[in-house]
Amino acid sequence: MSINGIYQFGTLTTKSGKVIDFEDIDRDNDGKISQQEFNFIQKELCMDTVELSDETQKKDDKNVTDYEFVLWNQEAHMQESFDTVCVQVSTDFIGVNAKFSPQILRELRLFLTDFKESYIKDGELITEMAVKFDDALQKKYADIKQELLQDK
Repeated sequence: MSINGIYQFGTLTTKSGKVIDFEDIDRDNDGKISQQEFNFIQKELCMDTVELSDETQKKDDKNVTDYEFVLWNQEAHMQESFDTVCVQVSTDFIGVNAKFSPQILRELRLFLTDFKESYIKDGELITEMAVKFDDALQKKYADIKQELLQDK
């Protein structure tokens, strides 16, 4: 499922609250999570079995590499940050200023997509992407907000 232009993978957690990481699912330690391994961990956690993602179908296999797993986790955190800012936009721009909301959300969506693509292209350390995005998103929103309210 793609929300606002970024894939939403989410995280798996046990009933005790332990976050399941890549090594917990990669039971044969081959560096990839197969559909069977994913199904097994979901049964262990009493979860519904689902397909890994549309992304694995694009590459014509049903395996997820360690890099893809980390990337999905980072994207999920980025999506949460983005959703939080969207709520903030709806709070900040009410009444006569509500007309700016669609424009702001378009700019922020584009920023999210561009940030992810350029971050990956530049070869940055992928495990830091979400944290850097949080800071950059807050700054971007503050800049947009100031520009719009100043122009008014």
